[in-house]
Amino acid sequence: MATQMVKLTFQAPVHFGDGRLSDGEYTCDAATLFSALFIEALKAGCADELLAVAKSGEFSISDAFPYIGERLYIPKPMACVSEHAANSAESGDSRARKANKALKYIPADKLGDFLSGSFDFVGELERFNNGASFLRTKVNLTRSTSEDAEPYHVGGYRFTPECGLFFLVDGAYDVRPLMEQLSYSGIGGKRSSGYGRFTFEIREDVPLRLVDESSFGKWAMLLSSALPREDELTDSLLEGARYHLVRKGGFVQSTSHAPTPRKKRSLCLFASGSVFERCFEGDVFDVNATPGAHPVYRYARAMWMEV
Repeated sequence: MATQMVKLTFQAPVHFGDGRLSDGEYTCDAATLFSALFIEALKAGCADELLAVAKSGEFSISDAFPYIGERLYIPKPMACVSEHAANSAESGDSRARKANKALKYIPADKLGDFLSGSFDFVGELERFNNGASFLRTKVNLTRSTSEDAEPYHVGGYRFTPECGLFFLVDGAYDVRPLMEQLSYSGIGGKRSSGYGRFTFEIREDVPLRLVDESSFGKWAMLLSSALPREDELTDSLLEGARYHLVRKGGFVQSTSHAPTPRKKRSLCLFASGSVFERCFEGDVFDVNATPGAHPVYRYARAMWMEV
């Protein structure tokens, strides 16, 4: 299967977060990307095809990660694979230890330095400047319950020039038509206010090496937030693994689902950057928790990178 890189250049601020209007993150996970693509596929009448190739593994995507100019950033691996690197992470001055904790992403071309223990945490933290978050105060002028205008806060993130997000697409499914539609609709929250609109390019030169079960080596890192199927979640899967769990829930944003917003079924996923000695595939899970309502899908398939 072919691997492509989709680079997003934003024409407006973005609103990514974890359910709070005041959030101002600068990345999003694969589930957010898939949900946005699936909504566009519903409009285009090809949602069943997209769901089928995603569930079968013929199409997979990573989380969205930052880029600065031509430099790509990947999640900082949650484990060091060499004894020297592990010792180096604990040694050094307090600035280096603080920078290590603060860094969420590292340059993809510096992965070798990170694994060998020669990574410059302080320097890379100082060089990482892709934009700034902001918080705007707005006023709710709806006065059905109160005569006073009610202020509320909206968070966002504005990328600096030559910066944005990229994600990987693996498989034969042509994502370009859906990306064309999505670029006008926008991605993330507050799209009605113009947030999240972008231009994009799809590139074939992908400098990251993906692996699957047939080519899995000693260690591999998740590039997508993922959840094993029930038959994959075994004690042996977790042996030697270093991971972080993220809880995903929220409300269903669909007028055809129920008369009022209903909660999704919550899932705990392994975050991107988690490192395993054994691989799993994951799935696209139905997280609908309302009896009789239509399915609600959360993308949680695994994409692996060799480390």
